[in-house]
Amino acid sequence: MTASIRILTTSSLDSSPSLLLVSPNGSKTLINCGEGCQRSFLESSSTSASGVGTLRVSSVNRICLTHVGHDALGGLPGMILTTADVAEAAAIEFKQSNNAKGGDHNKRKASSMLTNDGIPDLEIVGPSGTKSFLHSLRHFMRRDRFNVHTYEEHFDSSKLNNTTKMHHETANKRAKKKIQKDNEETSFTVKSIPVNYTVGSNGAESTQSQQITKQAISYVFTTPPIPGKFLIEKARKLNVPMGPLCGQLKAGKSVTFIDPETNKEKTVDSKDVLAKESPGVGVAVVYCPTTQVLEELRASRTLRAFEKNEADSAPNAQLDAIVHLTPKSVFESDAYQSWCEEFGSAVDHITLHVAKSVKDRAANNNASPFVSAIRGGIRRSFVHDGLFPMLDIPFSTSCDDSKRTTTVIEGCPMMEYLLMPRSKRGLNISTAKSLYTATERDDLNKEVLAAGAFQLAQTVTAEHIADNENESNFGELIFTGTGSAVPCKHRNVTGKYLRMSNGNSMLLDVGEGTVGQLLQVWRSVLPKSASAIDEYHSRLLGIKAVWISHPHADHHLGLLRLLSERSAIGGSNDPIVLMAPPN
Repeated sequence: MTASIRILTTSSLDSSPSLLLVSPNGSKTLINCGEGCQRSFLESSSTSASGVGTLRVSSVNRICLTHVGHDALGGLPGMILTTADVAEAAAIEFKQSNNAKGGDHNKRKASSMLTNDGIPDLEIVGPSGTKSFLHSLRHFMRRDRFNVHTYEEHFDSSKLNNTTKMHHETANKRAKKKIQKDNEETSFTVKSIPVNYTVGSNGAESTQSQQITKQAISYVFTTPPIPGKFLIEKARKLNVPMGPLCGQLKAGKSVTFIDPETNKEKTVDSKDVLAKESPGVGVAVVYCPTTQVLEELRASRTLRAFEKNEADSAPNAQLDAIVHLTPKSVFESDAYQSWCEEFGSAVDHITLHVAKSVKDRAANNNASPFVSAIRGGIRRSFVHDGLFPMLDIPFSTSCDDSKRTTTVIEGCPMMEYLLMPRSKRGLNISTAKSLYTATERDDLNKEVLAAGAFQLAQTVTAEHIADNENESNFGELIFTGTGSAVPCKHRNVTGKYLRMSNGNSMLLDVGEGTVGQLLQVWRSVLPKSASAIDEYHSRLLGIKAVWISHPHADHHLGLLRLLSERSAIGGSNDPIVLMAPPN
């Protein structure tokens, strides 16, 4: 059995922290689904050579959200649509495959699976407001055959009522066929820890009268105790027949058989042939945006049970790792560090510092996790840097292999932390490396020159540039995305930014990830100085209007982040003009 934590994205200008928890039975839980989350799944194919497998959106059966915000659920609508469409296509293919084999029985069976349990369900756990958010998407997310089960605030998967469990098992029958062959008790159970806290109207902690109540949710994932190794020599001494009876003993059952030596009935208990079981695996994902939330987390019984001084109340699982979705300033505070020490030296701490603002994202200086798109942009810049600005690649925050033996591990995109088998527990060294090499630009430039693209571009544009080099600057047009509705690792979905000479601008469609694309371009073209953040803010506030061509999701899902980022810097006093079709 294997289990692991996969870091998908970190806090950069165009991404927010998200991770994947892979259970011993193969089921997958996604924690947070910000903009571009689907693209990170596609990027995993580029890292499969590092010893980790390719990830698929359709393999996720549960999504856990830490809060309601664009950085936690900005990519959720697109994720649901893609998952539903992939599942639908797989169900149809399954039906056609069975029909091709012939036989009325196969046709009836395939039809039944398609209409009832051919499409697996998706489970979403989140804070108060999650259901309302999903309900607001009903006009453009009609996937009636794809069931989404939503749970808010307090959630304990081990206490789901039998009716719900039976429904899930029926709905996921075909998708979980392989998993059911394994021990069903090896999946992670999840328990949420909701914490309410207040912030000022500007998003910061405040004691002023004008406050907003928010909810932060942390999660604890555990498996049951891990059965001991089957001791085959002991089984042979007890004359247990090799075969199915050994399988029953491995599963923890007693078996009865005729002893060939005594020719009498004999019963052997599993404890007679199994080594001592070990505690289950435990992982905590802590979302702590403020010190106020920290105080509540320290009082949580669920987390306190894993502290080193609470051995008497310890659960049947051992806490192996804590993933901290926490601002860097909070994580490095004395109070937070003191709390981390309460869990003992055996627990590894993985940091994914969250960003509260564009300023924080820029300060993190993390590179974009969307490697294929960045490399494509650099190639185009080498073709013609007048049309395609050279994208910036920060290298200072790449993962450091030397941190493997320390308690704190800085998370980076596509990093894998192994949980099982316990003999290999820890950071997968082959995945703890920078996404980009120090010679990235030189290598890509050689590709462009070898292909003849640079020479051709010079010929094509020479006359046009000569005719226009004295023209005044009437503004700029930036294509933030030219891809289709189907997620692509090379291109973002639809979006165009039109800026006039007076600094005001508008967006022509605003697909998921549009703001991140703009920030990447601005970082590349603006001077590297402290005033760059002010210019980012000025340009975000300068967006005065948004035009939506039609209500397909890939043309407007970026609105959530756009409005959130503008609101955080005072944009709520200057509302955007929205031009869009009804509904």
